Amino acid sequence: MKKQRKRISLKKLKSKERMSNAKKWLRNYHIKNLVHSYAKRYKVDSQTAYYELVEIGFKDEIAIEQYESKGIEWEYKVDGYTGDMLVVPKGTPDWELHNY
Repeated sequence: MKKQRKRISLKKLKSKERMSNAKKWLRNYHIKNLVHSYAKRYKVDSQTAYYELVEIGFKDEIAIEQYESKGIEWEYKVDGYTGDMLVVPKGTPDWELHNY
C-alpha cells in the first residue's frame, strides 16, 4: 500500500519554505503578474511577495512586467562598473544605470 504524503497549506509555509515551493511553481508554469499571483497564492502582502521574488531570482521578470504594463519599451544593458546585465527603459544613458 502506497503512503500518502500529508498536504501542507501553502498559507502556513514559512518564508524559506515558501520561496522553495515558489521556485518549483514558477519553473513549471508561466505566470502573469508575478507579484500579485505570489501574494495571492501564499497569502502575503505585495511588498513581501516582491522581496521574496527578487531573492529567488525574478527581479528582471518583475521589472519587465512593470515596464510593459506602463507601455514602456525596455532593453538589457550592461553596467560598465559592475558588469551586471540590467533591464532598463529603452534609451537610458549609461551614467544612469546605477539607479536600476
